[in-house]
Amino acid sequence: MSQRDLQQELESYAKWFHQHPEPSYREFETTGRIRQIFDEHGIEILDSGLKTGLVAVIQGEGAGAGEGHVVAVRGDIDALPIAEQTGLPYASLNEGYLHGCGHDYNMTTAIGAALIINERRKDFAGTIKVILQPAEEVAADKDTPTGSVAVLDTGVLADVEAFYGTHDTNEAEPGTVIIGSGPDSGAVDKFRITVHGRGTHAAHPEGGLNPIRPAVAIIEGIQSIAGQDVDPAHPRVVTVTHVEAGSTWNVVPAQAFLEGTARTAFPEDRTVIHDRLQAVVDGVAAAYGVTADFEWEYGSPSVMNDPHWSPLAASTATDVGFTVAAPHPSLGGEDFSYYLQQAPGAFIHIGVGNADRPMHGPTFFPKLDALASGADLLATVALRTLKEL
Repeated sequence: MSQRDLQQELESYAKWFHQHPEPSYREFETTGRIRQIFDEHGIEILDSGLKTGLVAVIQGEGAGAGEGHVVAVRGDIDALPIAEQTGLPYASLNEGYLHGCGHDYNMTTAIGAALIINERRKDFAGTIKVILQPAEEVAADKDTPTGSVAVLDTGVLADVEAFYGTHDTNEAEPGTVIIGSGPDSGAVDKFRITVHGRGTHAAHPEGGLNPIRPAVAIIEGIQSIAGQDVDPAHPRVVTVTHVEAGSTWNVVPAQAFLEGTARTAFPEDRTVIHDRLQAVVDGVAAAYGVTADFEWEYGSPSVMNDPHWSPLAASTATDVGFTVAAPHPSLGGEDFSYYLQQAPGAFIHIGVGNADRPMHGPTFFPKLDALASGADLLATVALRTLKEL
């Protein structure tokens, strides 16, 4: 298939996916359409047990380098609960939902890579698995894992030796990709703190223990952690986002509550901030004569691009015609990081323009110009990785 024909085919897929956005773990119609495409092209789908999303497999039929090795590429498929305001002729048909982060683009890129790899299967040895992952956007908790964890838990990726993923970005125009070694996103952790005092009338504060005073001291202590306890060259942030205490003007409440998020690029900083935050809470509580509960909920770790495979991805991008730009530090979360806990790899950001339309907003959509070249990049880097392995 020519590059032009592939581009036209992928554009039709991307527009269909944009019109049919579905929320995390409810991507049934999306999954059905992907299955249909793969069936039409003779691409095998593994029996993973996933209710939404899927993992396909393409076995090389050549001999030589790469034989016996396994590489995986990934796209994500869920949408956001946002009412679309793009004005596109192919706007969402599912009211209240929008591919406002560009997962319609990401999954189409992965599908295109699968079509290219399948066409080249006589030219390589080894195995490439193609992940179309559900629920990257889900508000994960202990009972509802993020989509990459759900896919990994099936066991169908246990033999993968390198992972590659792509995500669209409006920080670059079509024709440019952003790739770098090291941290590519932030670890996403939540904390909750409840300060237990003793309520009393505001006219007689000596009869109680006001939890608001230690809560304020804890907030001040938290804000100093990111600035004083972590390497200043490392991206990180600790932010209190919710404070609650009392219900009226003349009563000292019995407790105060606060919560927030810690975002870190480097694993060692994640540990430092957790431990320092715990120490601040314990120390302030002791100083004020109250007790305090500290809860820390670990979210997805940071994406750590491998120092070997990332340059390979960058050089491949140049070879297939992209301009490669260096990344800007970001502390946004990305659950591709869980794949890189199993095996090394790289995450590639493909420029789609529309910088004036904020991602995760109601007006965002990706320009589709580089779909075929992005698919070629993802396919080619996977094939080159097999040969190196």
